[in-house]
Amino acid sequence: MRVSEEKIVEIRKSVNIVDIISDYIPIEQKGRNYFAICPFHDDHNPSMSISPEKQIYTCFVCGAHGNVFNFIMDYENVSFYEALKIVANKSNIELNIDDYNQNIEKRNDNNNLYEIYDFAFKYYQNNLLTKDGKEALDYLYKRDFTDEIIKEFGIGLSTKNKLTKVLLNKGYKNEDLLNSGISSFNDNIYDTFIDRIMFPLWDLDGKVVGFSGRIYKTNDSSKYVNSKESEIFKKGNLLYNYHRAKQFARRKKSVIIVEGFMDVIALYKVGIYNVVASMGTAITKEQARLLKKLSTNIILCFDGDTAGNKATLSCSKELTDIGIYPKIIRLPSPLDPDEFLSKYGKEKFDEYLENPKSLLDYKIDYYRSITNFNNSEEISNYIKNVLSELNLVEDKIVKEIILKKLSDETNISFSTINGLLKENTKKKEKKQENKVTFNKYEKAERRLIFYMIRYPEVIRIYENNKCNFPTKEFRFLASEIIYYYNKHNCLSIADFLSYLNDKEELLEAFKKIDTLNINENYCYEEIMDYINLLNDYSIKERIKSLTKEFKKENDFIKKTEIAKEISELKVRV
Repeated sequence: MRVSEEKIVEIRKSVNIVDIISDYIPIEQKGRNYFAICPFHDDHNPSMSISPEKQIYTCFVCGAHGNVFNFIMDYENVSFYEALKIVANKSNIELNIDDYNQNIEKRNDNNNLYEIYDFAFKYYQNNLLTKDGKEALDYLYKRDFTDEIIKEFGIGLSTKNKLTKVLLNKGYKNEDLLNSGISSFNDNIYDTFIDRIMFPLWDLDGKVVGFSGRIYKTNDSSKYVNSKESEIFKKGNLLYNYHRAKQFARRKKSVIIVEGFMDVIALYKVGIYNVVASMGTAITKEQARLLKKLSTNIILCFDGDTAGNKATLSCSKELTDIGIYPKIIRLPSPLDPDEFLSKYGKEKFDEYLENPKSLLDYKIDYYRSITNFNNSEEISNYIKNVLSELNLVEDKIVKEIILKKLSDETNISFSTINGLLKENTKKKEKKQENKVTFNKYEKAERRLIFYMIRYPEVIRIYENNKCNFPTKEFRFLASEIIYYYNKHNCLSIADFLSYLNDKEELLEAFKKIDTLNINENYCYEEIMDYINLLNDYSIKERIKSLTKEFKKENDFIKKTEIAKEISELKVRV
């Protein structure tokens, strides 16, 4: 079922955004607004402003912006309808959308896949408790798996080619089983997983969407066999244990990321629950965004070997690209967290956990480890690499500490190295100066929409003096603003944000406009200047188009008509 606009507005108005956000993070009143450390980036000074008057929040550093539903969606990583449900529950408003969320249509399309995996999940678990599962269960006990851990992580057992037959007897088609990856085909259809301990893989909502099957009594060259990717299982969009870890990550205000699911389980065994895994693949942009939603305090604990080092650098780059600077734990080579805990125990691991390296120190250590200090060129490259990292650092004390260390270990004078850093800083500043800025037409369209959002009379001025917006997303946004205003005879920013919840591109466009740092007040002449400027833009674009047409046209009469139109338009500019 869909929820009416009226119901959404009723639910939003039933709470004060200040009260809701204060349930999640500490806030402090300053004047008319409230301020908080932004939970959506690595914030140290309160940069999130909460307006009780507008019922919206805005971070002036990372650009996070929205109403009460947007905050809950981003903080708890839930859909709009789940956020709606959370607010409705707080206000004791009845809302019957238990089976609805933003992925419902996609879920319906893939119901067979979800059902197959749900059945397989229960089937494998049951196998482990039968006489056929005794050997596998003994193996797990020897690896320090308790009954509680086996149950918590839904560990099961695949046996001798039986599941496919059971699923076919239940009415599923060969095509469904092959698409799911539960079954494979070679002359005949058969179980993909045979005689393996089965570890379920979950999506973000906690539904089983795949498996990893581990050998336990054979010498198969494939230690693990994983489900193939399907419509419901795309490794790059998921993190192992995410659905479980999110509540613990928020309590601890940090999240640990490891490479494999066995590392997650190993940490769980010793009471460390705020942990997720990348499932052995390089971190994707989507996974980095998921991590950011869990916490801005991220600790990377990958394997201690060369591959783990590479994964650490790759993951840290994806995170720094979105404004997160992770801390790093480097275990002794070649141990992974599971092996380290088995060898040294939790107390030793806690020492690493309590003293992670900063990303800067980790990178410097890495550059040092690959440098031959008997080679002048390599020393030069080492200094340049460290200085490129220092270029991103604002803290002057940290810079001086690193520069002194660099001077001591390379025998290059402090003044020479400091001079190189200053040169780099100047180049960086010059690049920033050369960044693309908005032209006068782009400024005009943004400012016009900014005032349309805030003042109904500006909407009316625009409707009486139509103009075209150069940018497609803002053109559509202006249309939505007018539609919404004419329908409701008012425009509340908080409610308009809810209206745009399923129009992602327009929502992003709206955020760009609403967070502009310009004067809230306007005058009629200013608005007309923007409209006239945008009309000039339309005319100039039309002249360009006609000029191209004129050059291509061979018919004399048509060419004359085009020239006449160009001439008339030029008079209007």
